[in-house]
Amino acid sequence: MAKEPKEAKEAKEPNEPARKEEKKHHLPSPREALASYTPDLPVVGVAKISRALMRFLILGYPAVIHHDFDKREMKGKQVLILAQHASRDDPYYVNKGYPFIQPNAVMSIHNVLIPVMFRLLLKDGVILKALYEPDLGAMRHLMRLHRKGASILLFPEGIEATDGTTQPIHPATARLIKKLDMDTVLCTSHGAFLSTPRFDTIKRKGRIEYNFEMLFRKEELKEMPEDELYTRLLEKFRYNDFKWNSEKQYSYKGKVPLAHGLDNILFICPRCKKQYTMRVEGEKLVCDCGSVVTIDDKYNLIPNEPNEMDDRNNATAFPFKRIDQWYSWQQDIIAEEVKHEDFAMREDVTYLKLNLDDLKKGRYIYAGEGRIEVDREHFRYIGTKDGEDVELEFDISRMPSATISKDQTNQFYYDGEYYRFVNKVDRRRSVKIMLAVETLHEMGDPERRKAREDVRENPHIDI
Repeated sequence: MAKEPKEAKEAKEPNEPARKEEKKHHLPSPREALASYTPDLPVVGVAKISRALMRFLILGYPAVIHHDFDKREMKGKQVLILAQHASRDDPYYVNKGYPFIQPNAVMSIHNVLIPVMFRLLLKDGVILKALYEPDLGAMRHLMRLHRKGASILLFPEGIEATDGTTQPIHPATARLIKKLDMDTVLCTSHGAFLSTPRFDTIKRKGRIEYNFEMLFRKEELKEMPEDELYTRLLEKFRYNDFKWNSEKQYSYKGKVPLAHGLDNILFICPRCKKQYTMRVEGEKLVCDCGSVVTIDDKYNLIPNEPNEMDDRNNATAFPFKRIDQWYSWQQDIIAEEVKHEDFAMREDVTYLKLNLDDLKKGRYIYAGEGRIEVDREHFRYIGTKDGEDVELEFDISRMPSATISKDQTNQFYYDGEYYRFVNKVDRRRSVKIMLAVETLHEMGDPERRKAREDVRENPHIDI
């Protein structure tokens, strides 16, 4: 019998590379997957895989986890979980600390586009929402899943802390809690920010604590007024990692000194009042004026004495004991600066967008470059987008923030689209842009301004 020609055999039975290529082409891109996505209850088998992966991602950073209720009663029980967002790793610790049921988590779209976990998270039934934007579709999905018996995981702050303290919580959160009418579990933490600070990409090892408590029982929610519910939520929810450790004095250590990256968020010198003159040198924050502040292994600020400063500055005592106090003072400085009618910022940037086609290349891809301009009413981008010249204008009255990422880039959603701008000259300027946008927005949004005042601990410090 004559042998079948090799070409004919390969046509009938594709070789291994061809089969892999064919399989790859059948796997929908993130864009296609999201276009057809409707969240549902978590797939049990997939949930076990995603939980195991989350535990692996925090393997070298153990946390002490405590529950103030009988864990045996919680297995399979429908609950609403409200969690602080001190750290970008909070979702992993919450899933580890609350293994009684897999909740449907409310997440921003860019946080779901993680190369390893994207398809797992969709199988987990994440409820996708554009950060800080009204999203009726997300609310409809949430209520539909609630009626199907889903538990819900929600981070009321929306974003992780910039300075280790509570971010604003919209009062409408109380309305949502009443509407869901579920047993409500609160997850709080200590040390999470100190281990994974937002001002740096490098983690530190040290004390981390997570506590789960029953904040509201379903039975009491029916009779509780919204304002009382909101007050009780804030009382339990507020946190300040630097204040906590100023009392506990736990040590933290990493591959770099704890000061590493601090000049990303501390950009005004309290002694000479100049901006962007601070720099990190080892464990020290050093200013051109001669001011030196050492950050010890407990995040304590240890300033040099006035008599140790050089002649370029009128030597003064250092006014702060904690990093959050310093940051809060900067907020006040920028709040005064933006009140001037001629306030403006201009920065050269690279514009990135979400990669919805191939996550192997990362979740963000190049879209263009140009400059951003911020004045009292608008945030503008003038430059290129996908090879074309554009001028994009965003109304600050619709922008609660242009929040920073861990690598100090400004990011926000507008009309459902994600924008990410990387400063080409000095990324330390990103935090000032964020503070300016937040302050300008709150000048015209009394409800948002009150939400910030409700969680802010530090009074104005006049120096």
